[in-house]
Amino acid sequence: MQRCVSRRTWIATATTAMIAVGAADVLLAQTPTIANALAHPSFPSRVIRLEPIGSRTTTPVVTAVAADPRGEIIAAAGDDFGIRIIEVATLNVVKTLKGHRDLVRSLSFDKAGDSLVSAGNDGQLIIWDRTNAFEIGQRMQGTPALACVCFSPDGNKIAAVGFDPKVFIIGAIGNETPKFSCDCNDLRCVAYRDDMRVLAVGGRSGDLHLFDPQTGNLLADPHLHSARICDVAFHPHSNNVISVAEDGVVVVYDTLNQKKVHSVTVTSGRLFAIATIDSQHIAVAGSDNVIHIVNTDTGIVRHRLEGHVGTVSTLTATGGHLFSGGFDATLRRWSLDELHRSDSRIAEGTTPIER
Repeated sequence: MQRCVSRRTWIATATTAMIAVGAADVLLAQTPTIANALAHPSFPSRVIRLEPIGSRTTTPVVTAVAADPRGEIIAAAGDDFGIRIIEVATLNVVKTLKGHRDLVRSLSFDKAGDSLVSAGNDGQLIIWDRTNAFEIGQRMQGTPALACVCFSPDGNKIAAVGFDPKVFIIGAIGNETPKFSCDCNDLRCVAYRDDMRVLAVGGRSGDLHLFDPQTGNLLADPHLHSARICDVAFHPHSNNVISVAEDGVVVVYDTLNQKKVHSVTVTSGRLFAIATIDSQHIAVAGSDNVIHIVNTDTGIVRHRLEGHVGTVSTLTATGGHLFSGGFDATLRRWSLDELHRSDSRIAEGTTPIER
């Protein structure tokens, strides 16, 4: 498989419905859960354009973002293969990490926020040591091109998948690289349940593959989508996993009782990314340029955040903010708690999820 992906090829990998920049909607947040949503035309997102590296003159497309669990920084990768460490409060780039030779597709912090792992098309998996000014702490090579990596909840393992059936479980310390195969090609996403007893994997088939990460045994593989699954995420301390796919559907699946809880089509386009906001809410986004806020308990699409003028390919949330990046070469910061004092009711026009 060819690993080099040009900027043009990367941008063309999803349908981009270009729209005029409208008034931004607002999400009202209340710790620990979002209480209300309200249209608020004066509430914009903060827009960041990454500075090109070296002799490049074009603004990089944002290919991956990850949130520091401490709420202090985010990591954002561009299609120039660099990773920027950005302060959440000031939006200043405090360091640029260089080490990849091709597109960085995935970033993940460990639970303590001490380590950042990155991976992508060059087959490298790099662990950056935050306690040592984000110097490279470990570099692993020889894997296929990787689409997604994530730390285990205890921080001792890293799960990784790429564009073939292999699922890698890699020791964060040492060179242990056990792997097992999935009955699906073109894997795009992987996530651990908090108790580390379930590993969710998704890809081209539309099946959600649930594995025991210790043994590699398949626990279940429900068919949830009619197209490629692009992202999965567990709510904290929950058995429910959420998946999004190129069919534009959000599915909530109970991994303990092995049953579908909710399913909704939120867009006629493709969905590429999920960010968990709190124990009830997620943000999802894709080729319609819109971020949709979904209440996974009630099955309601609570809100839409508009402002991007290209596919939104990556999301993360931390420190009361949601960050989004995409093909319009912008990284946007949306406030989730700026309007927490308001008691306004949810705006009209919410969409129920089919049960």
